[in-house]
Amino acid sequence: MTYDVIVNNDGTTTLRINFTDEGINLQGETRVKGDEAIALSYLPVFETDLRRNFADLFPVPESPIHEEGR
Repeated sequence: MTYDVIVNNDGTTTLRINFTDEGINLQGETRVKGDEAIALSYLPVFETDLRRNFADLFPVPESPIHEEGR
């Protein structure tokens, strides 16, 4: 995941997230009231929301097969 933070002149900050580096065609953008520090504190929440809301785009890792008795 890559992201950009753009501080706007109206007291908001724009967050742009891109998952292309993970092979996922998904980009997201939101505006946060406040400065860059506030936007960066919201970044993990925004990333989690996008991953949850578009879970069908993200491959599920295969779990290892355990033999019984081991």
